[in-house]
Order: sequence, then structure tokens, then C-alpha cells
Amino acid sequence: MMFKKKLVEVFGIGVGDSTPAYVDRGALDEKFRESLAASRHVSVHGGSKQGKTWLRKRSLTSAESIVVQCTITSTAASVLEESLSQLGVRASLSRTETGTLGGHIDLTATATGKVGLPLLAKAAAEVGLDMGMTGQREVETQERILGETVANLHWVAASINASGKQLVLEDFHYLPEPEQKVFASWMKALGEYGCHVVIIGVWAQSHLLTYFNGDLDGRVDDIHLKWEDDELRSVLNKGAAALHIKLTEALANAIITDSYGNVGLVHRLARSLLKLEGVDNLPSGSVVDVSNNLTKARSEVAEEMSGRFDTFASSFVGGMRRMPEGLVVYLHLLRAITASDDDSLIGQGIDSRALLSSINNDGIRLSDLTQALERIDRLQVKIEISPPVLTYHRAGKRVQLVDRSFLFYRKYGAQPWPWDEGDEIQNDLAGSTPLDIFAD
Repeated sequence: MMFKKKLVEVFGIGVGDSTPAYVDRGALDEKFRESLAASRHVSVHGGSKQGKTWLRKRSLTSAESIVVQCTITSTAASVLEESLSQLGVRASLSRTETGTLGGHIDLTATATGKVGLPLLAKAAAEVGLDMGMTGQREVETQERILGETVANLHWVAASINASGKQLVLEDFHYLPEPEQKVFASWMKALGEYGCHVVIIGVWAQSHLLTYFNGDLDGRVDDIHLKWEDDELRSVLNKGAAALHIKLTEALANAIITDSYGNVGLVHRLARSLLKLEGVDNLPSGSVVDVSNNLTKARSEVAEEMSGRFDTFASSFVGGMRRMPEGLVVYLHLLRAITASDDDSLIGQGIDSRALLSSINNDGIRLSDLTQALERIDRLQVKIEISPPVLTYHRAGKRVQLVDRSFLFYRKYGAQPWPWDEGDEIQNDLAGSTPLDIFAD
């Protein structure tokens, strides 16, 4: 009989991919491993807390990976710099106005490194260079390595390939969109040099990288993490079995309904509820049913979320108050999105024309609304909403919800939205503390 686990080992956001409640939904573990074995780029995306990093860690250990965390200040060039840095290679890379890669590698600095020098030598051999390590030869080698665009990417790819590790970019959505496009433009060449990248991020639409660079069509395996109710039920059943308890069908259904298809929320609700039930002290075989503890668990989880979503709403409005123009558009669109029904937000998103219709304000034009929507992602970055709650799919002209726990908080949270508090919202901070959402 399986040894009884403790609650902290089974349910919760921080339990990790080793939890006995892990479910290989849709056999994605095998699909991910097959993509890696087939030497293809892989894009793993979906909403917040849907198990993207868990999926990656199940198939790629830290020893097998070069993991670069993208940030709002990252660039396509700095991502490659960081990847080389983790291998002991000091590089200074930059992107030219035409989008090509330039810079230099500090051979003197890496020559003393335990990893850098052998790796550089191996990479140089791959690109057909005789790498000397003295005097003028160092300068000549640098110039030959970084003299042309193809050689630049060839050198970076060769260095990563020489390490035998897989390049992984986490939180790709934090890269400014122009930098995402640049990196997507480089991925075709990197792949042709045998360096394939795993891209992980929060976005709803499939084949985003192909949208940025049509040359990647057929070169990227796209894995969109979404959960069906039966798969979430398996998460609960496997977790309950590890705890030596049973959840009634009614309770499992209630948790699944409340989760809105988000596996992270299933974990949070289950943990809160079972902690209230004192599951670690229950006799094996105990049955847990719907009770007042479910109501308490909902309130507890909503309270835990209040900091994030209260900050989201107040900071969004606060950010609008700092913008010289467009306050009315942003205010109306956020209020309309917040009032939208669950099905619209969960599905393909809200069409911009439908959103304009729901706003029903004669003073707002579709062009004004579209401009505001195109800045939603950047605005959330500037007001430090991490991870994002909303995103705008430009190709489909739709606003999409990428954090489904927003729906749970909207249902069970206690705080009113800023526009419901009675005071008129004005952009009275635009003069004293203006917000430039395009500044770094």
C-alpha cells in the first residue's frame, strides 16, 4: 500500500512537479520529449499556473538545461548573452538597426574559466575556426567569429551545442513584443545550426512564433496547455489517493467548477479545504464531502488573491490617471471586460467590436479602442502586474483572459472595483507623474 503523504507534499502551488497529484494530460510529457528528440523548437504556452514549467521540468533536468528568465528589460541579444554566460562564456552582443547580431566575445576572460575555454575551442572547431589564444590571434578570431550575421548566430548555436544542453527561455511574454519578433526571426537560423529552443510563456493564441516569423511554419511544435474537467478530476483523485482519503463526486465537481479549467486553482482550493478538514490527522479511508469548509476555503483563497487583483484594478486605474490622454477609453474597456460573462472570457476572448458595443459610448471610436487594446500588455508590464491578467491578440483583434483565477476572485472576492466606489476617476496625475508605457 502506498505510504500516506502529507498535504504539503500533494496539493498547493509550491508542491512542484514531483507531487503525486501530477497528471500527464493528453500525454504531453511524451509529446514534449519526442519534440526534443526530433530536434525541433518547442513552444509551451497557456494561462497562468497551468503547469507549463512542471511539464518542462519533468523532461529536462537543470543539468540538461540552460534556463534564461526573460524580464521586461531583456532583449533578444541579452537573452543570448545570458545563455552564453551560464556556460562560462563572456559575450557582449547587440542588435543592429537592421536586426542583425553584432558584438564580441572576451576570450581573455573566458580563457581562465573551467567551462568557457574548452567550450569555445569546441565551438570554434564546429564553425571551422582555428582559435588561438595569444596576442593578435585573439583579436583576429573574435573578428572572424562575429564578423557576419550568419557567423554570429552560428557561433552562438555552436557554443550552446557544444555544451550538450537545451536552451530554455522562461517567461517569454515579458520580452517586449519587438524583441519577441527579433528572437523569432533568429530562431530559424539557430535551428538550421542545430540549436533548438524551448519557449515558455503566458499567451492564449497558438502558433505565436509563426505569427511573428512565417519562416518558422512547420519548424515549431506548439503545446497549448489547457485542462479538461476529467483531467482535473484525475488530479484530485490522484492527490486524494496519496492522502488515503476519498473526495465525494459532489465535492470534486464543486472544486472543478470553481477552478475554471485552471489546475493551479484546483491545487489551491484542495489544499485550503483539506487543511480545514485536518486531512493529515484523518483516518485512512475517510470521505470528505461538501461542507462549510468549502465556503471557508473559497473565502480564504479569494482573500489570498485580493492583493494581486486589487492591485491589478487599482494600479490599472492609477496608471490611467498618469496618462496624458485616453483615460476614458481605458476606464470603459476595463470596466466592460470586468463585467463580461465567464464564457466570453474563457473562450476565444472578446472581439474588439463587441467590446465597443458593450461600452456603448458615442464618444469612443473603434480606432481609439484598438489603440488602447494594443497597449494593454505593455501597460500591465509598466504597472508591474506579474503575470499578466489580460492580453490582446492583434491578429484576431480579441482581448483574452490569461489568468482564470480572475474569474474565481470576481465571484468570491469581497472588494469593490475602483469605478464602483463613487468618485469620478480623472487623469489628474498626468502632469505631475506622467506614465510613458513605451519607455524602458
